[in-house]
Amino acid sequence: MVNFNPIYNPKKIYKEMLKDIMSAKECICLETYIFDKDKTGNRFLKAMVKKAKEGVKIKLFIDAWGSSAKREYFEELIKLGGEVKFFREFRYVIRIFSKNHERNHRKLLIIDNKIVYVGSANITKNCLNWRELTLRMEGDIAKAFARSFFQSWETSGKINKKRIKRLFHEGFEIIQDIPSPNSRQTEKEYIRLISKAKKEIIIETPYFVPSSAIRSAFSEAIKRKVNVKIMTPYISKPRIVDIVRTRYIGKIHETGIKIYYYPKMLHSKLLIIDNDFFLLGSSNLDYRSFMHQFEINLLGKDKEIIKKLRKNFNKTLKKCKPFNYNGWKKRSSLKKLLELLLEFTRKYL
Repeated sequence: MVNFNPIYNPKKIYKEMLKDIMSAKECICLETYIFDKDKTGNRFLKAMVKKAKEGVKIKLFIDAWGSSAKREYFEELIKLGGEVKFFREFRYVIRIFSKNHERNHRKLLIIDNKIVYVGSANITKNCLNWRELTLRMEGDIAKAFARSFFQSWETSGKINKKRIKRLFHEGFEIIQDIPSPNSRQTEKEYIRLISKAKKEIIIETPYFVPSSAIRSAFSEAIKRKVNVKIMTPYISKPRIVDIVRTRYIGKIHETGIKIYYYPKMLHSKLLIIDNDFFLLGSSNLDYRSFMHQFEINLLGKDKEIIKKLRKNFNKTLKKCKPFNYNGWKKRSSLKKLLELLLEFTRKYL
């Protein structure tokens, strides 16, 4: 039995996380792309220092590129026995756009192997006004996520054939992506699910730069008369991603896909197929995310979870504006050239 609660407001996400951290009796495991040295980071650090003093085991696995908080920031926690690892601290110069380009983009919090948070939210004040999506789950599924965490912890970013790509738990599947031009587990799952769709495809993504394979899957879905709705922010952070997105978005709209702009920054990642399957987690619908990042996503078919996710999508859709196709057609030749150059840059750096 799994108790669940999808949370979209970052302030509420942090409030619930900190509440569970303060109730921890045995262990706290946190894996995150961003842990910032700011008010939000300070709240989490203060809570974990307090729990470490009580004898709770603390393990933090933080991406060295994404986070402003460095090792000295955690000095007190480390002295109390807390363990802090940084994913791929910069040790390369010549290969900066290969190994250093591959980041740990996962967001995962596990409390006492009983409570788990998985989704899109980092530990930073910068996202307090964003739309996020984090699923809080309570039950034995937390143990499956703990297996994922400890695999990341022990390998520390090294890629080997023994890495488990998928974990299963009572109708749920945890998909663990690693940088690879061939593996791309989440992208393959997107394509498989889109290809299965009979009635409807719902997507939320902060960055919409789909691969040719996903664009082809969309095209086939439209031919089957599937209703496709994509929600993405009007202005992304960083804004450079919007320039690349613009190259695709009009052509995708031409096929019959409905695209909606959320007025603020939307950072949630969600796929729902026919109200039968959902997929959420850390992956963006972006070939860079699928190919170059360590990601974690949850695939499931729990009807109650889907019902809640779908209800919130519909509610949020009322705040969105539809894509302006006529405006897209009138963009300048200079903008088109910039789109092409940036797409090339993103593919080959």
